[in-house]
Amino acid sequence: MKPKILITDAEVHIENVVKDLSEVADLVASESNDEETLIRESEDAALIIASCFTRISSGVIEQAKKLKGIVKYGVGVDNIDLKAATNRGVLVVNCPEYGSDTVADHAFMLIICLARKIISIDNVMRKKAWIWPSLEYMGIDISGKTVGIIGFGRIGRAMARRAGGFGMKKIAFDPYVECETFRQFDVEPVNLDELLDLSDFVSIHCILTPQTRGLIGESELKKMKKTAFIIDVSRAAIIEEEVLIKALKEGWIAGAGLDVFSEEPLSPENPLFNMDNVILTPHLAWYTEEALERLEKETAQRALEILQGRIPKNIKNLEVLKKLR
Repeated sequence: MKPKILITDAEVHIENVVKDLSEVADLVASESNDEETLIRESEDAALIIASCFTRISSGVIEQAKKLKGIVKYGVGVDNIDLKAATNRGVLVVNCPEYGSDTVADHAFMLIICLARKIISIDNVMRKKAWIWPSLEYMGIDISGKTVGIIGFGRIGRAMARRAGGFGMKKIAFDPYVECETFRQFDVEPVNLDELLDLSDFVSIHCILTPQTRGLIGESELKKMKKTAFIIDVSRAAIIEEEVLIKALKEGWIAGAGLDVFSEEPLSPENPLFNMDNVILTPHLAWYTEEALERLEKETAQRALEILQGRIPKNIKNLEVLKKLR
C-alpha cells in the first residue's frame, strides 16, 4: 500500500509534483484549509505538502500519527508549527532555491515602476491616448540612489547584484550575516536606523520570525525620507500594515510596492486600492514559468527524500534528526 501525501490548497496547481510522486504515493488534495478538515484528512498521511496559505497547526501535527514530514511548497515556514513538529519528530523542510533571482527581479521591477510612475502613466495613456510632460508624471533616476536591503540572504544578495548593475549605492541590514559576505557584494552593512535614514528605496527580504514581525512600524517609517519608497516581497507581517497605510496617506514616505498583505486575498475595501503612490501585486513575485518548474522539482525531490528515509535538504528543525537516529 502506497503512503498518503496530503496536499493543501487545492487552488494551487502542482500537477507536476503529483506526476513525479504518483508512482510512489497516493496524493490527495485537501477539501478545505480549515483545521478540522486538515486534522481529519492528515490522520493517515505520511507527508503533507503545504503552500503558504494554509496553517499547519499543532492540532494537525499531533493527530497525524503516521506523519514523517512536512514539505513547504515555497520558502517561509511561518505557517507551520515548528515546535509541534519537532516534538513529534516530524521533519519540516522548505524549498528556498527555486526563486531567488525571480523574486529579486520582481522587487527591482517595483523599484523602477515606482521611480518612473509607470502604472499611473499607463493608466492615463489608456484613457487619453497620450500624455505631454507635466510635473505629475515626472519620475526620478535610480542611478546614484541608495537601496537599503533588509535581510541579506539569497534574495537580498540577488537584489544587490541588480542594484549594482543600475549604479545604485547598496546598504544592508542583517545581524546574522558576516561582514565578509557584505564585502563580496560591495554592500555596506548598517544598522536598521541607518538604513531607514539613508535609503531612497527600502527593500524587505528577511524571513518572518518573532524578531522580524512588526519590524517596520510607526517609528521606523517616520525615520525614512519623505521621498523614499518601501518594497515588500517577503511577508506582510514584517510591516505594520495599518501604520503603512497611514504613512502613505499622510506623506511620511513617497510610496510603496507590495506583493504581500496581512489579508490574502485582499478585501475590495482595502484602502491601498485607492492610492496612486502604491503598486500592488497578488503574492506572485515568484511566479514565472522557470521558477514554477524549479519549485515543483524541488518539492517533489524533498518529498521523495523523506519517504525513502533519506536525510532531506533544507531541514528547518534539525533537532528531529537526533530523534530519528
